[in-house]
Amino acid sequence: MIVGLLTIASIMLLTNTAFAVGTPAGTVIQSRSKVIYTTASGAITDTIYSNYVSLTVAQVAAVNMTPVSNTFTTTGDSVYAVYPLTITNSGNGTDQFTLSAVSSKGWTVELFHDADGDGSLQGGEISAGTITQSSIFSADSTYKIMVRVFVPRGSSLDGQVDTTTVTAVSVFDNAKTNTALVKTTVNTVNLSGATTGLTVSPADPSPGQNLTYTYTLNNTGSLPATSVLFSDLVNSSYFTLVSGTISQGTFDGSGNPATWSAGTVNAGSSVTVTIVLQVKAGVANETVLSNTINVTYTVGGNTFTVTSNSPYAAAGVVRNVSIDPASLSSTKEPEEALVYAMTVKNTGNAKDILELSYSSSKSFSWTFYKDANGNGLLDGGDTQLTTTAGSPAGVDVDSVAASDSVKVLARMIVPVVTTDQDQDSTTFTVTSAADNAKSQSATAITTINIPVLSIVRSITPSGNQPPGQEMEFVVTFQNTGHGKAYNVVITEDEPDSMSYVANSTTLDNVAKTDAADADAVTVTTVGIKKKITIIVGTVNALSAQGTIRYKATIQ
Repeated sequence: MIVGLLTIASIMLLTNTAFAVGTPAGTVIQSRSKVIYTTASGAITDTIYSNYVSLTVAQVAAVNMTPVSNTFTTTGDSVYAVYPLTITNSGNGTDQFTLSAVSSKGWTVELFHDADGDGSLQGGEISAGTITQSSIFSADSTYKIMVRVFVPRGSSLDGQVDTTTVTAVSVFDNAKTNTALVKTTVNTVNLSGATTGLTVSPADPSPGQNLTYTYTLNNTGSLPATSVLFSDLVNSSYFTLVSGTISQGTFDGSGNPATWSAGTVNAGSSVTVTIVLQVKAGVANETVLSNTINVTYTVGGNTFTVTSNSPYAAAGVVRNVSIDPASLSSTKEPEEALVYAMTVKNTGNAKDILELSYSSSKSFSWTFYKDANGNGLLDGGDTQLTTTAGSPAGVDVDSVAASDSVKVLARMIVPVVTTDQDQDSTTFTVTSAADNAKSQSATAITTINIPVLSIVRSITPSGNQPPGQEMEFVVTFQNTGHGKAYNVVITEDEPDSMSYVANSTTLDNVAKTDAADADAVTVTTVGIKKKITIIVGTVNALSAQGTIRYKATIQ
C-alpha cells in the first residue's frame, strides 16, 4: 500500500488593477485546482490539475461629483456665479452621464464642459455651447464641468441665497445618480426709495411760484454704489431752474439736464438731492407739472439707471376727496344680499377722476354700482362700475367736477360662516386719480348671524321598567343663535324593542295625527319600524324653542 500526503490549491488568473466598485466589467476570471501528493517516503510523485472554470465580471454603474457643496458670494446683481465640478465614473465600466441643474430661485443655470480642466470658464468653452450629457469615459476617469448661475437684475436680491442642485445620472443604469449643491449668496446695492422717493412741495403752485423737488436714496444693500449720478431733464415749457443741492458731492445746473455727482454711496449711507424750479408765468391753470429724476450707478462692473416716480403737482390746482358716511354697519344672515350706500365727493378745485377700492378683513368680495337715482337701493337703473386700469382692486367712479359728488353702492352676497355674530371689517377708500396721495376711507362693520340649534331627549318614567310599560319620550329643541333656522325637520325612529303608540305625538302640547296631512306630523313605516317626521318650519333666533312628545310601549 502506498500512503501519500495530498495538498489541494486553487489557482485564479485575473488583473491586479483596483477600481472604485471592484473588478472592471468584462474581466474574465479563470480558476482551476492543483493537487500535489507525496509518497510515504516523502518524495513528490506527481502534480495533478483540474479543468479551468471561467466567469465574466458584469458592469456596475456608480457616479460621484466633487465638491459635494460649494459656495460663492457675488459682488453685484446681473452677474454670473461660476462653479467647477468634477464627475467621477466610480463604476467598473465605461459610462456616460446625463446632467441637469435646478435653481431654488428659478434662476437660469447653464452647464459647460471644462475642456482644459483648469476649473475656470473660458470663452471657447462658452462658445462650444451648453451640455446636458457628458462624453463617454472609462471607469475611474473624470469629466470636468462648469456650472454657471445667472443672478438676475434686482437690487432687492441683496442677501438672498440660491441653492442650485446639479444631478448626474448614469446612462448605463439610470437608477445610479449623484448630486452636488452650489450656493450663491447675493451681495449688491439696494437703493431704497429709488422709484418712490421723489416728493414735491407745494403740489398746487401758482404761476411764478417755486416748486421744491426732494429725492432721497438709502443704500440698504451690502455693497457701495459707485459713480452715482443724478440727472433732471427740466421741462423748459413749464419751469425755470432756480437752484439745486446735494448732501454729498456737487450740483451742476449749467446745462439741461441738471446733474448731481454723488460719487460713492456706501452701504448703510444715504444721499439727498433737491432742485428748486419756478413755474413759468404763462402756464395755464390745471396744467399737470410732471418731473422725474434719473439716477445711474455702478456695482459689480455693471452700470444701472433707475427712474424716480413723478409726484403729482398742478398749476393752481388743489386735489382732495371725501367719502360719507365715515362708518357703516349692518347685521345679516348668510346668503342674504347686503348693500351699503355711500357718497364720494371731489372736494378739490378742479375736475378729477375718483377711484374707489376696498379691503375686507374676511376677504369678502364687493361689487360697486353707481346709484343713478340716488335712492340708496340697488335697482334697474344702477350700473356696475368698471375696474380701474392698473389697479385691479379699485374701480373708476366717474370724472367729477370740483365740489360735485357721486352716490355709489357697494354690494355683496353674505357668505356662509360657522361662528354666530362673526364680523367683517371692510375699508372703502376713495382716491384722487390725479393725485394718489389724496384719499379718504370709510369703515363698514358687517355682523353675520347664524342659528345655533340644540336638541335634548328624555324619557319617563325613569329607571328600569317591565315589559308592557308605556313610556313617554320628550324631545326639546332650541335656537340660541342670532339667526333664524329655516325648514327645520326632526325625525324620530321607533326605539328597539318598543312599539309606538298610535297618534300619541304632540308638538308644543298640541295633539297631532299620524296621517300625512297638514298638521306637521307624519308617521310612516320604514322596514319594520315606525318613523315619526315632525316639520317644525322656522325656529326664530335667541332662545326660541319647542317640545315634541310621543309614547311607545316596551314589548
